[in-house]
Amino acid sequence: MIEKEIQVQTADGAMTTFVVHPDSEGPFPVALLYMDGIGYREQVKQNARRFAADGYYCVAPDLFYRSGAGLTFDMAKLAADGFKGPEAEQLMSAVASVTPERAVADTEAILAAVETDPAAAAGAKVSVGYCMGARVALRVASALPDEFVAAAGIHPGALATDQPDSPHHDLAGVRGELYFAFAESDQSATRESIDRFRDEMELRGIRGTVERLPGTAHGFAMADLPVYDRGAAELHFQRTLELWRRNLSPQPVAA
Repeated sequence: MIEKEIQVQTADGAMTTFVVHPDSEGPFPVALLYMDGIGYREQVKQNARRFAADGYYCVAPDLFYRSGAGLTFDMAKLAADGFKGPEAEQLMSAVASVTPERAVADTEAILAAVETDPAAAAGAKVSVGYCMGARVALRVASALPDEFVAAAGIHPGALATDQPDSPHHDLAGVRGELYFAFAESDQSATRESIDRFRDEMELRGIRGTVERLPGTAHGFAMADLPVYDRGAAELHFQRTLELWRRNLSPQPVAA
């Protein structure tokens, strides 16, 4: 595998971005990986490596760069403190800095930065996002439908609410296939909100799958979190790669 960190220049500064792809002959389809709210860290890179090993040029940006380079949070400590106090406030501020509009602009900057890399294939792209990154993946699929043919969202929060900025409104612009895997135990993503999101997809004729994984908690796909569920994590790799393969032609090059 070949991997590196690059600095992607945006209107708001330099965004550290992890790039990884097989060391065999490419080019490889570009896959964006959008991090969770814990931050840009080794586990994000590990997940990117797993996807890249299947024949992808995987790109994982530090979406919190506006709040500080390499900003990460200790979920165990946050939980012990009842998600209150200075660190919790810093987390909420960092998450709030990743607005839908900024996420799309950051993605466009990334695509411009990697398009000259001979290892990165031109044409259709795919994505996967975790937690808040799932919302980013949905927004990007909606805002850049000519670029992204498939997007996966893993343990997101509620994607269908009564708020005017509810993420489900982004479905109107989506033309690719979607896969969303919710945790069974998630205070924000209730069964009712998940069913509503699934119904909205069906109403708009969007191809895809929405499921709620039994016995899982929010964060199940990240091996560095206490709620990690190996079986569910492996399933998300399998389902996401199947999604990408179905929607990319020619098929990705095997590593």
